[in-house]
Amino acid sequence: MFSNDAINEKNINTSKLLHSAWQNLTTSVILLNQDLIVIYANESAKELFALGEKRFIGQEFHALFSHHTIDISRIYSHTLEQGIDCHQHRADVVFVDSRHAKIALSSRLITNDNQALALIEFRRLDEEIKHDQASYQMHQHIAARTLIRGLAHEIKNPLGGIRGAAQLLQYETYQSERDECTNLIIEQTDRLTELVDRLLGPNQLLKKTECNIHQTLESVVKLAMLENYNHIKLVKDYDPSIPDITIDEGKMQQVILNIIRNAQQAIHNNEANNIESGSIRIKTRIRHQMRAHNKSMKNALQIQISDNGPGIDQDIIETIFFPMVTNKEGGSGLGLSIAQTLIDQHNGYIDCESWSGHTEFNIYLPLGL
Repeated sequence: MFSNDAINEKNINTSKLLHSAWQNLTTSVILLNQDLIVIYANESAKELFALGEKRFIGQEFHALFSHHTIDISRIYSHTLEQGIDCHQHRADVVFVDSRHAKIALSSRLITNDNQALALIEFRRLDEEIKHDQASYQMHQHIAARTLIRGLAHEIKNPLGGIRGAAQLLQYETYQSERDECTNLIIEQTDRLTELVDRLLGPNQLLKKTECNIHQTLESVVKLAMLENYNHIKLVKDYDPSIPDITIDEGKMQQVILNIIRNAQQAIHNNEANNIESGSIRIKTRIRHQMRAHNKSMKNALQIQISDNGPGIDQDIIETIFFPMVTNKEGGSGLGLSIAQTLIDQHNGYIDCESWSGHTEFNIYLPLGL
């Protein structure tokens, strides 16, 4: 027989275990009382709604959104009053911080001390769609890089022969006109060789060190401010609690600077936009239980770079990380392809969302918390 103390201790341990399990779910879960007021939210729900414990608990359910198409009456009449599970396969919502999302939700009756509670589960449909697209894009990106490697080998071999022949001609003649021609051949073959090397992407080993990500970002901001875009605001929204992270700082600066410069140029060149109101926001956060691109991160650093420029052409948004894809006049279309390769080398991932008047890039890197 167990003593009362042993039983109580076992119950306490079970309660702690259940709480830990709820908090580590990737599904967003909240509990509503009979007045449709939030009495519990797990970590995933706090991230979904971008609300902390104090702002979440005690909040009326409808006040969690600035707009929504959720049938709240069914949650009350079916779940809380009749104990019937309810499912809404799609709802469009706008959170209080103006983020738009497509979600699915279900409600189920549970009781606690004879009190009826509604357990609400949320799924981000747009996240699932985005992850499926990202997985497809990654496969396509790998296929494209395989093709490029094969083409690069075939191109560089004859280029080497052409350059060698031009050098031989250069040594064998003293005529200035011929020298001019051979110099031109050498310059152009070198230019093509450099282009092929850029298509192949970075091949150096990463030099990882422990870095304060905000110091890294500040260095990038200083470089970006050297450009002649003083009319564009650079807004910083940093989470000071983020610990140091092990990265190749130089490579990470290259990735972030490329994204910021693209945003600066897009805002500056957008004739329809009032450039006086142009802004770029750099935000850092800690995210939990991240899954995408066949990668899983228990804890992740999120670096979000968003702007209010014209947006990216929807015809290329799904291939934006492919080599040679760009809607920027005079652009090579290699910057974002290289960025994806560098982030992948850090065991992270990068994605992009864009619509008219808004573009955002999100970089996720594993955090060893």
